[in-house]
Amino acid sequence: MTSLKGQPQPSGYPFQPAHAYVLNPKSITMGQLYGEFDLQTHEWTDGILPCLVRQGINAPNKDKRWYVFDGPVDAVWIENMNTVLDDNKKLCLSSGEIIKLRDTMTMMFEVADLAVASPATVSRCGMVYLEPGVLGLNPFINCWMKRIPALIKPYADELYKLFEYYTLPAIEYVRSKLKEVLTSVDSALLMSFLRLMDFRLAPLTGKDNKPPPPPQFLALIPNLLVPWVVFSTIWAIGATCDNQSRVKFDRFIKAKMEEANHTPFFTEDILCYDVNLHDGGFTDPTPDGDPAQPYWYSWMDNIPEYKITIDMKYSDIEIPTIDNVRNAHLLGAILLNEDNVLCVGPTGTGKTLTVIAKLSKNMHKKFICDFICFSARTTANQTQDLIDSKLDRRRKGVFGPPVLKRQVFFIDDFNMPALEVYGAQPPIELIRQWMDFGGWYDRKNIGDFRTIIDVNFVAAMGPPGGGRNPVTARLLRHFHYLAFIEMEDNSKRKIFGSILNFWLDRAGDLIQHYNSILTSTLDVYDTILKELLPTPAKTHYTFNLRDLSKVFQGILMFEPASLKNVDEILRLWYHECCRVFQDRLVSDEDRTWFEDLLKTQIKNFYGLDPEKSLGVRPILFGDFIDPQVDMGPYAQITDFDKLDEALNYYLGEYNLQSTKPMKLVLFLDAMSHVCRISRIIRQPMGNALLLGMGGS
Repeated sequence: MTSLKGQPQPSGYPFQPAHAYVLNPKSITMGQLYGEFDLQTHEWTDGILPCLVRQGINAPNKDKRWYVFDGPVDAVWIENMNTVLDDNKKLCLSSGEIIKLRDTMTMMFEVADLAVASPATVSRCGMVYLEPGVLGLNPFINCWMKRIPALIKPYADELYKLFEYYTLPAIEYVRSKLKEVLTSVDSALLMSFLRLMDFRLAPLTGKDNKPPPPPQFLALIPNLLVPWVVFSTIWAIGATCDNQSRVKFDRFIKAKMEEANHTPFFTEDILCYDVNLHDGGFTDPTPDGDPAQPYWYSWMDNIPEYKITIDMKYSDIEIPTIDNVRNAHLLGAILLNEDNVLCVGPTGTGKTLTVIAKLSKNMHKKFICDFICFSARTTANQTQDLIDSKLDRRRKGVFGPPVLKRQVFFIDDFNMPALEVYGAQPPIELIRQWMDFGGWYDRKNIGDFRTIIDVNFVAAMGPPGGGRNPVTARLLRHFHYLAFIEMEDNSKRKIFGSILNFWLDRAGDLIQHYNSILTSTLDVYDTILKELLPTPAKTHYTFNLRDLSKVFQGILMFEPASLKNVDEILRLWYHECCRVFQDRLVSDEDRTWFEDLLKTQIKNFYGLDPEKSLGVRPILFGDFIDPQVDMGPYAQITDFDKLDEALNYYLGEYNLQSTKPMKLVLFLDAMSHVCRISRIIRQPMGNALLLGMGGS
């Protein structure tokens, strides 16, 4: 309307310029929105809305002014607007001030739904409902086609046909046939696809004053169109699927390629997710620097062998697998394209580890990375202050990282902030305000908008449930989804097999039991996942890869050179499995079932009698049996009298120093619990949650 100023409308009146002021009412507090009294100083602090309204009233012209509230509407803040929305058109503040609005001022509300809006509010507003399916997907493609580089325009028609053949049917297939780790929307999937295409076409844009590729590389473009579209379809449309759905999506892509007589790039036994595209030198370097035919290769090709050293901490071991290699590669590619990434997947799939490893060590030097962890108590003001503290002032009202740098904020546990009474999440709404409008309002200089540039966000979260809340789709649509699926068996064998092989390598001939230990442990883990499911009475029966890792971490606490025979290995293995899995079980029935499971594994994989191999029960390990040594070797405790003597010695030492001495009688169960707790706190990042009735 501003650009059409003076031109006649269909009604005959000329267009008037319109100025829009947009704010998210849930990204700030009620006091910051309308103004508030300081209870200590009794001073009035103005709010953002009154400040913006006064600016419109004091303006010398009579231009239209639109105040757009882009955020959830609920009774917490909207009731103060009743006098504004009715015929009075007055903004009444708690300070007693009443601001009369001009006729040229309009209040607008943009919301996802009216689930918690009051009838009083709804009745005062006109409604415009936008049906999600009316727009369709073709406008997004047409808009993207208009801004493709000039060098690719001769191939625009062919690209459009490929989009219609691969991408649009893939979106429909995902929506109707497959299961996603986190539910997406069609337009967001398509935009993720187009952003990946932008990354592939980046050398043709002349960005950062870089010249386009030489003619011999431009000649590769006709052969790259299909691989580019297929790769982007796999990792934008199919990247949100879970394990089983990825197998179906793989069959879908292969069938489409076969139907179109496009050259297949992988065999039937290899999933399309397991290969990467080398574009023959267009963006990926070739050995001799000359162009080559595009080809597909395994993600694990050219990955150097990872070696574990004896001085490494267990938490520092990062075995490269196809899962973390491809996720790290895609994360880097999306960030290089200056887009936002959402890593979503169940607990223990390596989201935080992969992102931190990539951002800390393997990013371009222009990126500055900072880490934020959300919790249930995180507020929008805390989030805004933390982000603002990392940015410099570029010019008036504009903030960002140092010039020629790009700031990346990694937000872990993205969906942890608690829901308000009407379901809003203020920290999430604050991030959405930046995504939509490029900044937020300054809380010190009331009414000033802080434009934030050269910033991207990487977020990690688990699927909603178990304390994690759903995040509004209005924010999620801005992210490129990257699903971290449950680790495949081959990846688990590679990770824990490498760790176990490193440990057994110092155990002499006992290394021959490597495969038995590895396979039996993985089998125990898989059986537990299938059989010990959470119930209302056993909500804590949730197991993930962290638990499997804890078994091997406990095994590594034992010095392998002191192992004498296979029975010692079995007792150590039995003990660590019990500590990680059995100690979480609450009924005798479950504990007995688990013991039988371990005994079955010993029979099947070692061919030994479990009763003879395991010996006296309970099997306990510890490193504190000798009070004269600060930290002794981690070893089995077979002499319970000596254990009782050692613990009573420590108890006496405590009573001599404490103002509240404890008079304890240490029976076998109590000593067993002490050994379990000692094992936990001995491990790095070891945390214990003690469950039981009072007095137990």
